[in-house]
Amino acid sequence: MKLSFCIRTNILAKMADVTEAELVYALMTTGELFGVKIPAPLPGRHNARTRSFDYKEALDFAEEVKIARDSKRQV
Repeated sequence: MKLSFCIRTNILAKMADVTEAELVYALMTTGELFGVKIPAPLPGRHNARTRSFDYKEALDFAEEVKIARDSKRQV
């Protein structure tokens, strides 16, 4: 399976409309944000600035977070 483009943690956080710190904290603790599983970082150096994520997985994640956030607002 060939991976698509890679994005960094800060871009994934912007896509999910959270801060980079919130995303990293959730990744290191529960692995979820608003009940949505955060995609696994691609292999490589793992600190807050150099984590990379698959772009397609990131898009799916951001969309699921938006849906989860909207459903919590309606309750």
